[in-house]
Amino acid sequence: MPRKNFNPKNFELDVDHPWTMAIHTNDMVVLNPQLDLDHPGDLGTQTTVSLDHIRKLLKDIDCDVTDITNLRVSYVNTGDVDEDTYRQSILDQMPDLRGATLEMVPFDRLVLPELLVEICTYAMRGQSGEAYAKTTSDPEGFYPPGAPLAQGVKCRDMIYVGEQVARDAGGTVLHPGDIASQCNVVLDQLQMVLHDLGAELADVLRLNIFYDGAVAKADWQTCLTLLKSRFGDAAPSLTAIPLPRLYPAGKQIALSAWAMRGEDGAQLERRYAGLDNTTQQPGPTLWRHAVACCDMVIAGGVSTVKPDGTVGDSGDHIAQTKRSMAQIDELMLALGGCLQDVNKTNSYYVLSTVEEFNSNLQARSDCFEKPGPGSVGLPLDALSQPGQRIEVEAILVKAE
Repeated sequence: MPRKNFNPKNFELDVDHPWTMAIHTNDMVVLNPQLDLDHPGDLGTQTTVSLDHIRKLLKDIDCDVTDITNLRVSYVNTGDVDEDTYRQSILDQMPDLRGATLEMVPFDRLVLPELLVEICTYAMRGQSGEAYAKTTSDPEGFYPPGAPLAQGVKCRDMIYVGEQVARDAGGTVLHPGDIASQCNVVLDQLQMVLHDLGAELADVLRLNIFYDGAVAKADWQTCLTLLKSRFGDAAPSLTAIPLPRLYPAGKQIALSAWAMRGEDGAQLERRYAGLDNTTQQPGPTLWRHAVACCDMVIAGGVSTVKPDGTVGDSGDHIAQTKRSMAQIDELMLALGGCLQDVNKTNSYYVLSTVEEFNSNLQARSDCFEKPGPGSVGLPLDALSQPGQRIEVEAILVKAE
């Protein structure tokens, strides 16, 4: 099944980029983040337009909203948006979701001053048009989603676990301000969802964590130790990103995951690749730089941070970008792919101006020929180490 690229022009950027709006490889569909530049500063309208783009784009590639397995909503919230109400407004506009998982990620700003939301989408459908059955997990006592969402969904051999947070079913934050206790809660929830879907922690390939960047380093290190003790030698790829704040107040960590387990319930073989001259952020851990399983290859949190904690090309976002992309290429080659084959990159960077963004976008664009992957770039005031300007996660689905 070849990789199919689709590129309708829903919006334009200042740089002539190689990014592709939608890629369908084997059973997985990856949509580039959808956004709206015609209604500056209007979160509600931008959200509606972005969701309409998703619907139209799925239809254009012979898919449907019911095929969606994961939505990630990156939006601007400086304390003026009630995240729970906003989440519900999205679900009210997407009642035909069928067991999808959801992540809500708040930022102080996005790449352009007028932009308030970007929505990334993953879906699954056969290239011959066949829809796939889903098995969902939605344990009692967890904070919603609830229908039309699920805490976790299994589709063929892929498992998506949505955002896990330390909140009870009524929304009250558990252990407010205590990231270590909250970490234990979300890991317990992750294990429960995986168990419901016939899997375990050893099946996780991709672990994404967003955490409150204001937590003390010692508390974050305790959290990392807890994570490491749960996963042991079966550690997945990890991308852990500090945010200015999470919502509601007292929430300090949010975790989501992708895993793979055979349709027959059998555990699937995994392969690993690593880099000698960098460490996985935000500190020396047992996390894998890249993990491969079946047709999936994931590189998590690639940066220029060295094993001793120093940052290569400190402060230079262009040099760090080029080096990070070269390292992703190295990891992909070790696992049977290459950078050009990547379906999606998620870049987190410290950039202050539109000019810096455009120069960084150009540097990332220069790493790919057209048609390139889907790509999202998300700005922060700081990453895990002083002098670190970028961290990149990459997802590749090898065409069969």
